[in-house]
Amino acid sequence: MENKGAIGKAGDILRLSYFELLSPDPVKLPGAGAITAPTLREISAIGYDTYQNYLAFLLMDVETYFTMTGLGETYKALSEAEKDQLHIFDLLLLNEAATALLENALDFFLKETVRYSPEELCFTVRADGRDTGRITKENYSRVCGCILLRSCIRTDQREDLSNVKSKKALEIMKKLRKGRQEQSRQAKADKNLELANILSAVANRSPSLNILTIWDLTVFQLWDCFSRLTNNSIYDIQSMSVAAWGNKDHSFDAAAWFRRLDANGENPV
Repeated sequence: MENKGAIGKAGDILRLSYFELLSPDPVKLPGAGAITAPTLREISAIGYDTYQNYLAFLLMDVETYFTMTGLGETYKALSEAEKDQLHIFDLLLLNEAATALLENALDFFLKETVRYSPEELCFTVRADGRDTGRITKENYSRVCGCILLRSCIRTDQREDLSNVKSKKALEIMKKLRKGRQEQSRQAKADKNLELANILSAVANRSPSLNILTIWDLTVFQLWDCFSRLTNNSIYDIQSMSVAAWGNKDHSFDAAAWFRRLDANGENPV
């Protein structure tokens, strides 16, 4: 049975079901808005660099903000207690240019219209001429997390630790986060896995998609197609080998072509 997506409350780790990630329909976050899954055509319309800038901005954490503003040493000098008091949402609203860019990014990824409210120090979400939600310090991490998941970006930096009551659990989660961030910094980008190359590969390999029709896929759908094509290519090679030489060691899995691609059954690809 398909696991249901977990929207949950602020502070929980956001998880979406495989069905929700594949769906072209928006995912509704109570009190915030509906997170869309932009198609490749929509990304092309605003420009790939702009899309990448939006994602990089939504991925930004407090340490990165200090580094980018030339205050990296200042951040390092802060105590852990002082660092825990800082929130990226508050910092971004201190800068007019950053606030404007964040407004544009949120407006792109939400179905509704998003506008910054300087009086309320939050972003209002409007539909049909009325306010339908707010993006605030309290739900910002969940909004970003949902956008990134729908854009096929796995990240644990969106965890909101402010509601963790256990001191021991908090310390463990901080250590895990630090380790993941260090591992992420050390990882080198593979040019073969850049979006444009994957788009071209899938369009020219898929039996049903081509370079004209592929633009209506969402980013997650594109990566899912790529993963399935890769998996099926391996399956075809193995099945031909078994057909020619037999399956003496019983290693061939005839059901491999439809096995889940994710080991845990959540947030695949």
